[in-house]
Amino acid sequence: MELPLLKRNKAFTLIELMISVTIIAIVSAGIIPAFSKYIRNQNLRQAQEQLKSDLRSIQNKALTGALSDQLVGTANMKYWGVKFINNSTDYQIFIAAVDTSCPDPIPPAQFQGSEGFSDSITVRSATGCIFFDVSDGGISGYVSPITLGYSDSELRSVIFISTGLIYSTND
Repeated sequence: MELPLLKRNKAFTLIELMISVTIIAIVSAGIIPAFSKYIRNQNLRQAQEQLKSDLRSIQNKALTGALSDQLVGTANMKYWGVKFINNSTDYQIFIAAVDTSCPDPIPPAQFQGSEGFSDSITVRSATGCIFFDVSDGGISGYVSPITLGYSDSELRSVIFISTGLIYSTND
């Protein structure tokens, strides 16, 4: 009498399973730091694009003459402004009659709102104001570029020129 052949089980052994888990752990250990750096870089790029977009929106308000009928003190409003403070996560938007002084603090009658960055991104360049001329959208006041980032080693810049061109670097 013959003994029946034993059926072979179709399953993983414990050793095969342990080897697979080890390989996955090693690959994950290499991917996670790279992915974290990628996410930080993308957040910084997004903040750079947000700043360019906000500056262009404010420039458009100047070009369309928004609030140009407002008085600033006793003078007509002639500029839309943006105030930056070094190591701050936000910036303030205001209107002004002159482009020679950066209001500190911005009077409530001139204050138009504030915008900011998320994820601990701050303005890393000097404190100052940018003024957008209502007559032609030209830029005055602040010396370009505006640099933002997490630290002095992770930076991106937004550059502008007096004729009104706004663009970014580090692409």
